[in-house]
Amino acid sequence: GGGELGFASDIELMFLYAGNGKTTGPEVITTAAYYERLVESFARTIRGKREGIFEIDLRLRPYGKAGSMAVSLEAFRRYFAPDGPAWAYERQALIKLRPIAGDPRFGEQVVQLRDALLYTGERFDVAAMRAMRERQLRHLVAGGTFNAKYSPGGLVDLEYLVQGLQITYGHRYPQLRVTNTGEALRRLTALGILSPEEHARLYDAYIFLRRLIDALRMVRGNARDLAVPSVESEAFAFLARRLGYGDDLRRLQSDLTRHTTSVQELCTRLLP
Repeated sequence: GGGELGFASDIELMFLYAGNGKTTGPEVITTAAYYERLVESFARTIRGKREGIFEIDLRLRPYGKAGSMAVSLEAFRRYFAPDGPAWAYERQALIKLRPIAGDPRFGEQVVQLRDALLYTGERFDVAAMRAMRERQLRHLVAGGTFNAKYSPGGLVDLEYLVQGLQITYGHRYPQLRVTNTGEALRRLTALGILSPEEHARLYDAYIFLRRLIDALRMVRGNARDLAVPSVESEAFAFLARRLGYGDDLRRLQSDLTRHTTSVQELCTRLLP
């Protein structure tokens, strides 16, 4: 939704519909059944040529794999309401929601509903975010490795920081309700929520981490393994060349440390 697809990103979709009627064809079925079949057909039709490479991901829908593949607008409203059953991280992910097909007026209605459910004026739930990050570290990061996406100071920390500020201030400043991370950083700075120095550090770290993740995926041909190889390894030297560092491995190591340390420090300071 943020217009930030990287090499081998997942393509996360949610199918929404309005109404609760019946079809008028030879086989009369409910609207819900019709859209469920439509989404199932879509999922069978579009397949990535390789596992993990631009895979369609429908798990962000209400109740994940246990929920209906096609979601009614009312079900969306109930699930993501502030007192609904959605986890905090699921509600946070709605920041990236962007209509890409269907009736434009219905798409606008969905965005307006998202705004009302997400940008309530309440502060971002930092405790829930920290708990989610601890679970990610336990389950997604191998011991003794640095994962460019999930380790402390990695891309997820940076994105959660930006999204936390959007949720906290998005009720007062509607212009913060954007899906793109770079644009959100620019607007947070224009409003004085971030200083120019903080913006520069976060934006530079964002570009570095996105390039690093893309390079790891290209080098390995694998979308899931984002562990940075050890500095002494041949794989690290190859990664450095892929990123344009040539044989200057120390500079790559220094930049990695500088950017991740910066992200951690700003997360602690801006999301206390």
